[in-house]
Amino acid sequence: MGDAGCVHFASYVKEYGYEPYSYVHGYFSACVNKEARLRKALSCLCYKCGSSGPQLYCCLHCIYFACKGAHITEHYKHTKHFMALELCYGMLYCYQCRDFIYHSKCQTIAERHLWLEARSLDKSLSWRPWSPSRLEIELLLKNPKRRHVTALTSIGLRGLLNLGSTCFMNCIVQALIHTPLLRDYFLAELHECTAKTAAKCLVCEVSRLFQEFYSGARGPLSLHRLLHLIWNHARHLAGYEQQDAHEFFIATLDVLHRHCKTSMKEQAAKAAAAAAAAAAAAAAATDKSKSSSSSSTQPNSHQPMQHSGSNYLQQQGTAQQDGTGALAQSGPNALPLSTAGNQSQGGANTATGTGNQSEPNQTQCNCIIDQIFTGGLQSDVVCQACNGVSTTIDPFWDISLDLGESSNGQGGYGGPPRSLIDCLERFTRAEHLGSSAKIKCNKCNSYQESTKQLSMRTLPIVASFHLKRFEHSSLIDKKISTFISFPAELDMTPFMSQIMSDQQQQQQSAVPHSPSSSSSSFNERTGGANGSSTGTSLNSDSTARLPVDKNTADFRYSLYAVINHVGTLDAGHYTAYVRHQKDIWVKCDDHIITTATLQQVLDSEGYLLFYHKKILEYE
Repeated sequence: MGDAGCVHFASYVKEYGYEPYSYVHGYFSACVNKEARLRKALSCLCYKCGSSGPQLYCCLHCIYFACKGAHITEHYKHTKHFMALELCYGMLYCYQCRDFIYHSKCQTIAERHLWLEARSLDKSLSWRPWSPSRLEIELLLKNPKRRHVTALTSIGLRGLLNLGSTCFMNCIVQALIHTPLLRDYFLAELHECTAKTAAKCLVCEVSRLFQEFYSGARGPLSLHRLLHLIWNHARHLAGYEQQDAHEFFIATLDVLHRHCKTSMKEQAAKAAAAAAAAAAAAAAATDKSKSSSSSSTQPNSHQPMQHSGSNYLQQQGTAQQDGTGALAQSGPNALPLSTAGNQSQGGANTATGTGNQSEPNQTQCNCIIDQIFTGGLQSDVVCQACNGVSTTIDPFWDISLDLGESSNGQGGYGGPPRSLIDCLERFTRAEHLGSSAKIKCNKCNSYQESTKQLSMRTLPIVASFHLKRFEHSSLIDKKISTFISFPAELDMTPFMSQIMSDQQQQQQSAVPHSPSSSSSSFNERTGGANGSSTGTSLNSDSTARLPVDKNTADFRYSLYAVINHVGTLDAGHYTAYVRHQKDIWVKCDDHIITTATLQQVLDSEGYLLFYHKKILEYE
């Protein structure tokens, strides 16, 4: 069966057209407006038993509703009406074929109705399964052979040649190649290059690498083109000396982000110019038709207005296209490079945030890099005199965690961390800034001592953690080789801003205190009843993606890549463990790929850890 349905549906369309399908789907399956929802509530009952489900069918010949199974089958046998629409999922069913059928034009009509339904209910489009475009259908028909992925397949595994101390680049590329959503994006060829020459576009080169990795070939690849592009766009990494894998990771994300952002802006500008040209042409055509009609009609003559009730859904479809054109004119804004935990700000709790240096509406960038890697780090600074809270939220791409001795050995974990959980607990622990780092309080209007606490406002799809094993000081540079255990499954719920605020409120309620100061401090930390607080800076809170409801959100992560450094600070080597398939791990040592066990991964030293969110919430 092709994309035009079956021969029986072709004969049905020849006799009835598409209007019955459009009407039934728009009013009783998708429900494009309030009137449609009312009609569905009153009419969608089985004519045989009066039931509303669980799965109703509607005859497209006579608009007859019946339950799945005996009732709708009895109607078909009695009337020989062979075309029906399943109302729950909007699927066509042919009783002569005894199967569901696919029709491209009906699919287009259904997608328009679903868009109208979402707009009518002021909600986002519900998740829909992948459906091939016309180009993809043509490619599938031209290439009937399929690659069957099995547990022992090597598709997606390629070694990478060491070009001279480039192991830092090889392991980062292996981690990115095995990032699921990034892989799906590039294999679907969703990147549309707007550069004058694709040879200068880093995103095009990464897209080519994904194609090479999943081509089925087994020979090692050379990354000389990628290395050259990185050198051109990140000059501080140019040269043949060994580089830091973490620094290369952040630089690669930054360059990819900037290329994607530029591409999206150019596409938006082209769409806006096309929309403006179309509007101008339409206006000119309207003026021309008005002038011709006024010259051809007699005075006091009346032209009848053409109207057809069956064109309602088509008019709504036109409105949808207009709305889409308007949306296409809005271009993305930039999100600057940032990491969490790179700059010291007086202790173990450190955070690098470039929110104050960013462009307005920075978090509205919707490029694939930001969709996958960008989270929001919340910093609460509490004045010790008035308990006033100043909150800032900065975007981050990864979290850098200290491994050295804690600067504060009182009231908490004071020794060096032993696990990733220890590092995160120390990272999010309240820290007294001391008299040497006083801040100016807007309430007190003077410089006061304060405490600072970091927490996760929003989490990215991929959470990457940088264990700071390289310690640089004025006296000595050394590597910290302490073993830090990390789990295969990580729950980030305890480190979320809302959860930590709730815990602090419970602790405050258990201790006698002044009600006014307690409620003031908590309301300011969480936004308060009116969503504002004195002295609060929310330069990135438009960041989007506001926190998901703590009762429904899932903050569990699964480990999928680990990058290790063996050797000393002066002479070392990077390797990577990546999860190839479920429960199947491999070790990537430049051009050598070997199988590994999960226990080997968990026993490794660990320098960069990559976790993928287990459950994705569709917005």
